[in-house]
Amino acid sequence: MTKFNSRRLCSAVLSMLIASSPLLSTAQEISAVEANAASASVSQGVQKSQLQVGGRYFISADALNVRSSNATTGNIVGKLSINDEIEILDVLNEATPLVQIKIIRSASVNADVAPELFVSKDYLSTKSLVTAATKYFVIQNVATEKTRIYERCTETPNCAHKLVMESDMVVGRPEEGTKTDPHAFKTWLGHAKISEWVKFYQDGLKHYPNWYKAGDSLNSIPDPITDSVTKTLGSRKWMTKDSKGNSTIHGAFGWYAAKVTPADEVNGMNYQWMHGTIGWGKDGAAAIELTRGFFANLFANPGSAGCTRLENRAVAYMRSILAPGTDIYRVYARESTRELETITGVFKKKVTPLPRYAHNFERPAVWKYILLTDGAQRSNGLTADAQEIINKAIPVIAGQNLIEQGTYDVDQYPNAAALNFGKSAASGESGDRYKIDSGWEKDAAKTNFRGYYLVDEGRFIDYKHPDRVATKGAVRVSGLADFRDSVPEFLATSGKHNPPKVTYRTENNNGNPNDR
Repeated sequence: MTKFNSRRLCSAVLSMLIASSPLLSTAQEISAVEANAASASVSQGVQKSQLQVGGRYFISADALNVRSSNATTGNIVGKLSINDEIEILDVLNEATPLVQIKIIRSASVNADVAPELFVSKDYLSTKSLVTAATKYFVIQNVATEKTRIYERCTETPNCAHKLVMESDMVVGRPEEGTKTDPHAFKTWLGHAKISEWVKFYQDGLKHYPNWYKAGDSLNSIPDPITDSVTKTLGSRKWMTKDSKGNSTIHGAFGWYAAKVTPADEVNGMNYQWMHGTIGWGKDGAAAIELTRGFFANLFANPGSAGCTRLENRAVAYMRSILAPGTDIYRVYARESTRELETITGVFKKKVTPLPRYAHNFERPAVWKYILLTDGAQRSNGLTADAQEIINKAIPVIAGQNLIEQGTYDVDQYPNAAALNFGKSAASGESGDRYKIDSGWEKDAAKTNFRGYYLVDEGRFIDYKHPDRVATKGAVRVSGLADFRDSVPEFLATSGKHNPPKVTYRTENNNGNPNDR
């Protein structure tokens, strides 16, 4: 069973497909073209005669390759981010686009990453670029497998943000790795930004066919999972062969894939995108739920190889509101709420919801979507937002460009996920996907969780990423420098809060291999 180099992995593999074909643990290898792309780059195209040795310049690209020698292949040691500052040591000759530099200030690359450093001259600017904060930001809690979107509060310097979406996700699988790295398929923590969206994405090696490919017949798309007698049988319809005849999965990246920056395996997020999955909109979360079933786990590992995967309607909604440049914060945290939800009654329970979100309690927002073939395989291709399509007067023709239309209930009520060590780590209900704690009450004081994530505010109290050494390598932190060892000021808060009760392990679940 072949696996690519773990430093260049990301997979949407739905290994729960129970088939006679061998289980696929192979993952996407990002092509050199994709890895070097900087979607928001501004190429200055400056002549070397305009550059000054000893002069200081700002990076004008989202992800600019830093090289350890004056060559353009095989020597990338990191990627500089927009507005990082460098000093030119040598402009070199006109035969190369590279210049030798020294890093003055960088959010993603250490100044001493290599004895000599080189970058392209075409992405240097004498002025820093103004990058306005986006309206929304994303927090993905790897511990609880939850993705949440917040509307950024800018009314005062220290105000709570507003939840606008909460959804389940699947993170990189912890149960297996490579021969050299048992943690190769885990999702990395840290701060990154969406660099671009791709509609119906296919990996660089073309191992996982597009969910839909421009020009193909609509009949080439497998039937919905829920049209079969069971979801498991329905999911098997998505098994197929790649161009080399190897067993693979049709449409593993789903409707939309959000690429991130910095992306690399040195100072970035290990090419771990955020994307959809197999199945149709009418299937809802079926493909996500299948990855957590006990029956599926008996046959195959259900997780991805690092990417975060959501149901297609959820990721389509995200595509419709999250512009390139949107911040993504990946954390491993205990969850809590500032406000208190109370439950009273024995036989007929009454819930008094969080006051700030009472109007959202059991009242999801309804988003209408129209998924068209238009924009397939294009960077930042057409969204599925029905209103946008209507406003742009885009023709919608059944049997030609209309794939599916429907609605998605957007959960806008924050629910803090509890730590429940009696649940399987793969169930989506344990709150500790990578099992960084023992789960026994006697070890509660030795917890590797640090601080809390307030899901109703989108902020953190005394949060730090779990220590990599203390967790025996279970977590890895990378990405932009502002969220490696500290929390950005707009995400930090303090004061009283209301974490849900922790459920510890008992002797009853100690012997069940599916529990811990």
